[in-house]
Amino acid sequence: MADAVTALVVDDEEMTRAIVAAYLSRIGYRTLEAGTKAQAWEILSTSGSKIHVVLLDRRLTDGDGLELYERMKREPHLADIPVILQTISDSGADIAAAIRAGVFYYLIKPYDGALLRSVVQAAEETTGRLRSLQGDLRSRSDAIRLLCDGSFRFRTPQEAQNLAIALSSIAATGNSLTFGLSEILMNAVEHGNLGIGFEAKGRLKASGMLVREIETRLASAEHRDKFATLHVERRDRRVAFTVTDMGAGFDFNRYLSVDASQSTATHGRGIALARMVGFDQLTFVGSGNQAVGIVNLDRTPGGGTD
Repeated sequence: MADAVTALVVDDEEMTRAIVAAYLSRIGYRTLEAGTKAQAWEILSTSGSKIHVVLLDRRLTDGDGLELYERMKREPHLADIPVILQTISDSGADIAAAIRAGVFYYLIKPYDGALLRSVVQAAEETTGRLRSLQGDLRSRSDAIRLLCDGSFRFRTPQEAQNLAIALSSIAATGNSLTFGLSEILMNAVEHGNLGIGFEAKGRLKASGMLVREIETRLASAEHRDKFATLHVERRDRRVAFTVTDMGAGFDFNRYLSVDASQSTATHGRGIALARMVGFDQLTFVGSGNQAVGIVNLDRTPGGGTD
């Protein structure tokens, strides 16, 4: 990197901070460290505009790390910094709470360096893309809320992410719908159309080759003409998002709940979490190559209805 990207590591265990900071330094990141929420806030208050990503422990000696994140969101110059939550808990409720709050990602300790690198780099890249889209999205969000019936065709991860970001403004559920849509749209691309299964994705993520493999398959004769569709239908204060891919389907029942037996995996929880926090209902049809997510427009951003 020509200009070092700065990461703030917030953890009350000095050894953990040192290990994470040392690893990030080796791959080109400048690092700052804090052992408490108070220390982290002091750093953010003085250097926030220069910090590109925060790795935040959920349980700190002076309170819940999510409280620090909520405080960041109230400050315009800190609100867009992606936060990666670190936790020792693989509880679905804890993870869902973090996603509802809007964290970029969660890491369950212990995790390996390759996963840390991929998540931190994804946070940096995604945040840059979101910032570039924000101007257009602000001007179009009012129009999106008027959408009653529409269909969209997509085939790449970027198109899937852009759709999720743009269409989530149809409901006032904060980051939750963005996350839910993103998961089912990305599943349609990666697993459905491109045929990247659970085990293969794990190996590709660990080796840092997932993005290259996706690009290779998208350009191949076997997959280059494949696309997925998203149909949006708004009726009676409810919105249905129907995603259909051209794949053979999959054993979706395996992924509809957060399974503690998969707690060491680096992926595989997305569909369960999308079901928990992104939609009021999420079902798969037939062999699994069609997903239907229902959102109640009376649901409040924190979950539940008025």
